[in-house]
Amino acid sequence: MNTESPTLDQLRSRAQKGRHRELGNWLARRISRPSAIYGTWVAVRLGLSAHQVTAAALVASLAGAAAIGAGTPAGFVAGVIALHLGYWLDHVDGQVARWRGSASLDGVYLDYLMHHVVNMSIGFALGYGLAARTGQPAWTLAGFAVALGWAMLSLHNDCRYKAFFQRLKASSETYRVDGGSGGRPSPPAPWPRRGPGMVTWPLLKACEPHGVLLWLTGLAFLAVAAPDGWITCWRAATLVMAVLAPLLGAARVIRAVGRGAAEREFGRWFRQETP
Repeated sequence: MNTESPTLDQLRSRAQKGRHRELGNWLARRISRPSAIYGTWVAVRLGLSAHQVTAAALVASLAGAAAIGAGTPAGFVAGVIALHLGYWLDHVDGQVARWRGSASLDGVYLDYLMHHVVNMSIGFALGYGLAARTGQPAWTLAGFAVALGWAMLSLHNDCRYKAFFQRLKASSETYRVDGGSGGRPSPPAPWPRRGPGMVTWPLLKACEPHGVLLWLTGLAFLAVAAPDGWITCWRAATLVMAVLAPLLGAARVIRAVGRGAAEREFGRWFRQETP
C-alpha cells in the first residue's frame, strides 16, 4: 500500500472511526465525518501532518470569528463559511492521524485547546460584531457573557478530569481503571420526553458547537435574503445566549458539585488495587 497516495477505499477502511455514522452529533455523523475523507485524501497527498491540519482548522475558525466581528452582512456570511471549514478540518485532522499512525496525547491536547479558543472567540464575536454594526459598545458585554457561558459548559468535563488526575498524582495508592460512565461510547441520547430534560436538552444542544454552527448558518441565510430581519434575529440570538449560556453553565456546575458528581465518577472509573 502506498501510504502517500492511498485510494478513498483504503482511507475509509483505516482512517475513519468505527461507527462514525452512529456516534456524535447529527452534523458530524451525516456530513462532516463522511465528507472529511476527501479532505484527508488531499492532506495526505500534500504531506500534511495532523497537527498542521488542526492548525489550519484553528486559523479558519478564528478568521470566521473575526469576520463575524466586522458586523457586516458580507463579513457574517464569509465568517460562517469559514467556521464550517474549520469544523470540517477538525474532522480531517483525526483521520490524517489515524492514517499516518501518528495519533497521540499531544494531538488530543491541541485539538481540545483549539475547541476552547474557538468557542470563546465566536461567542465574543457575536457581541463585538453587533457593537461594530450598531455603534453600541454595550453589545461587547453580551458577547463576553456568551463566551463565558460557553466556556463554562465546555470546560465542565475538562476540569473534572483535571481533578481526577490531581488525585492520581498525589496519591500513594495504586489504582486500576475499571470502566466509568464515559468508557463505552454510545449513540446520542434522544430528547427526553419528561422531566427537566424536556427543556434543558434542546437549550444545551443550541450551545454546543455544532448547534451554534447550525443557527449561525440560518442567520447567514437571513443576511443575504432579509438584511433587516437578519440584524433583528442576530440581536435576539445574542441576547438569549448572553443570558442562557451563563445560566446553563452555572446550573451545571452547581448541580455537579451538589451531587458530588466528580467523586462519584472517580469512584466508577478507578478502583484501588489491593496489595
